[in-house]
Amino acid sequence: MSRHLVHFYNDAYPAREAKDFIVAGLLAGDTCVLMLTAPNRQAVERLLTAQRMFDTPSSPHTGRYLALDTDDALARLMVNGRIDTARATESLGALLSPASHGGRGKVRLVGDPASALFAAGNEEDSLALESLVGGLARERGASVFCAYCMDDLHRHGSTRALVDLCAEHSAVTFPARPWVEGFVQPAQTRDGEG
Repeated sequence: MSRHLVHFYNDAYPAREAKDFIVAGLLAGDTCVLMLTAPNRQAVERLLTAQRMFDTPSSPHTGRYLALDTDDALARLMVNGRIDTARATESLGALLSPASHGGRGKVRLVGDPASALFAAGNEEDSLALESLVGGLARERGASVFCAYCMDDLHRHGSTRALVDLCAEHSAVTFPARPWVEGFVQPAQTRDGEG
């Protein structure tokens, strides 16, 4: 069964939740991929190390964990500053396929390329990438964990973007409730009526 989860957060990347997602996968025998920007990847890996998931070179989890950089991944997925659907489908399809990892278990991906695009103001490609990843995850039985900073939604997005992001995911987690009142403004009517 595939899952495509999204966690919206206020301040700090939800490293603990991402770590828990990876640990559950490793303990189930899944192949786990971390595709994050350097600060987010380091935060998650510190927690994995603290939990002693990779104590020794002969750890049973060695070989079932792959760490990739978001900027490197986006460079492979994009052409002229836009997501290239064919390249993204081929690259991410292989990454999410258990056969690409020796057929061991399922694949779990913690990734932030789509949220990095959104943070840079590229809402269209962010949503396109989320849709593509969600479809590939369903086809291949993979599970994906995404996270978006609420500040980026306030700065670049719209209520429509939030609705669209939620619709692309099978489960949504929001931060503490106070952000809702600041994000969702009363509906404006035409010509100032209301």
